Amino acid sequence: MGPAVHALLLSLLLGISGSPWVCGRPTYRSRIVGGQDAVEGHWPWQVSLRFGQTHICGGSLIAEKWILTAAHCLPATWTIFTYTVWLGSIHADDSSQGLQYHVSKIIIHPNFKERTADIALLKLYSRVTFTSLILPICLPTIKEHLTIPASCWVTGWGETTKTNGTDFYSTLQEAEVPVIDRQACDRLYNPVGIFLPGSEPVIKEDMICAGNTDSMKDSCKGDSGGPLSCLIDDVWIQIGLVSWGAGCGRTLPGVYASVIYYQKWINATI
Repeated sequence: MGPAVHALLLSLLLGISGSPWVCGRPTYRSRIVGGQDAVEGHWPWQVSLRFGQTHICGGSLIAEKWILTAAHCLPATWTIFTYTVWLGSIHADDSSQGLQYHVSKIIIHPNFKERTADIALLKLYSRVTFTSLILPICLPTIKEHLTIPASCWVTGWGETTKTNGTDFYSTLQEAEVPVIDRQACDRLYNPVGIFLPGSEPVIKEDMICAGNTDSMKDSCKGDSGGPLSCLIDDVWIQIGLVSWGAGCGRTLPGVYASVIYYQKWINATI
C-alpha cells in the first residue's frame, strides 16, 4: 500500500471523505525552485507559530486540530495564551492574510532535552477548515518501510542572513536539500569520533540530516519546527522538522528531528 492510498485512508480517518481534501496533495502544483519565494498554496500545511503577533517558529498542520513543531520553540516560561498559529498565507508579516488559531494544549515529548526528542504537538481550540490554501501534510506510516528520496524540501521564514539577528523573510522561502546519511553526517559534525570507537555520536538515531553545503541552501533560525517534506509517489510526506545546526548556510548540513522515529508517539498522542 503506497502513500497515495494512505492519503485516502487519512482523509477517511479525519472525517472528510465527502470532500476533495486529502493530506499531502496541494491544489496548486506549479514548478518550485529552491532558495526563493514560495508559491501561494504550494505548501498549504505550513504554519507560522507566533508569540502574540510575532513569528517565532514554523510548524505543520497534520490533522484538523493538531500542529507539529519543535519542542525548543516552546519555552516553559511562556504561557499557552501567548501563542497563536497562523495558516493559509505565505506572508509572515501581514496579519490581514491567513487565519489565526489559538492553542488549547501544548504537548512536549517527555524525553525532550536540548537537541534530543526536539518535537512537540499543539492542539488547537477549534478545528481547521480545509481549503485549497490550508491542508494537512501526510505523515509516514509505522507499518510500511519508507524509501526516502535523494532530496526533499524545507520551507520557512528563516533569517535573511547568516547572522544571529531576527530579520526574517516576509515571504515563505523554499529550498530543495539533499538528505544525508546519518553516519556520514555524524562524521561531519564529529570528525574525531572515528578515532574514538564507542564514543557517543553527535547525530542520534532520532535525527535526520539535510542540506546543500555547496549552494548554502539550508534552514535557519525562524525555520525551527517547520517541515522537511518529501514528494513520494506524488504525495508530500513529512519526514522531519527543523531542529538545530551549526549556524545557517554553513559547511555543515541542518539537523532535523525525525518524524519517522517519533511516529508512534504522534499517533498515540493525537
